[in-house]
Amino acid sequence: MTGWLEFLAAALVSGVVARAVARVAIAKAPPSLMRTNVDGDEVPAVLGCAVAAGVGAAAVSMAAWIALDHRPPPCPPGDICIEPLMLVPWEVAWLPLIPVLGMFAAGTWDDLRGDERPRGFAGHLAAARGGAITGGFVKLVAGGVVSLVTIAAVAGWEVPAVGDWLLLAAPVALGANLVNLLDRAPGRALKVFLVAALPLVVFVPAFRPLAAGSLGAAVALLPVDLKAKGMLGDAGANPLGAVLGLGLVLTVAVATREAGAVGGSRSIVTIVVVVLLGANLASERWSFSRAIEATPWLARLDRLGRK
Repeated sequence: MTGWLEFLAAALVSGVVARAVARVAIAKAPPSLMRTNVDGDEVPAVLGCAVAAGVGAAAVSMAAWIALDHRPPPCPPGDICIEPLMLVPWEVAWLPLIPVLGMFAAGTWDDLRGDERPRGFAGHLAAARGGAITGGFVKLVAGGVVSLVTIAAVAGWEVPAVGDWLLLAAPVALGANLVNLLDRAPGRALKVFLVAALPLVVFVPAFRPLAAGSLGAAVALLPVDLKAKGMLGDAGANPLGAVLGLGLVLTVAVATREAGAVGGSRSIVTIVVVVLLGANLASERWSFSRAIEATPWLARLDRLGRK
């Protein structure tokens, strides 16, 4: 179990590294990654690499802490001690890299393709049926694979029944896409991620080692995003959404186990999937930005901290 001290240390390392990488990425942003935000400003969509770097640094920090916390017993004189090192639970530290780096790679592919006319699930699927493979379609497929691998890793590579495997992976993929849909105004996606993820970290200790790097990077990058110096892009928003989706799955699993609700987790995860899918599909028809602007208190929160 990861305590608060380990969590805060990993988050701090992630934040420092993410901020440093963001500074370099913004200064060297290629023209292909420039985007026009909701305010009409040209902003480099390069903060994804800062998120990935921060999570990677947090993983190294967490692994080092775990290694120190699981020091093997003294080795008898003359013996070579290797076996105790195998007892260190490295997977706890490295597991977040699967959804983050996987979604980062898929998002980077889509970012480099630039703005494509087909949008949303329907647009990308229709284009694929017509023989045109868009960056969004590649990202959909890659995101699905990454989500399945993530759940398999969380389950200790003991893959559950196919139906349950798909069900548990769905919030990871849908969460990734939903946070990406919110990356339309400075700081919006990061605000939503932090507001949603922080309660999970507080009440679900199992989520802390998985979220430390993402939360540290998000906090460090929020001022950069709010000032429109850089934006997440698909490469940054998708990894954060995937981590958030994974957090929802873990929260349901922990809550139902503690409540002794046999089979209850399947029903609740299904509800989570329906809600996330509904929000994703709603974006195909209605604009989140217009809905936010039409709601005064949401509009105030959305603009809070912007330049």
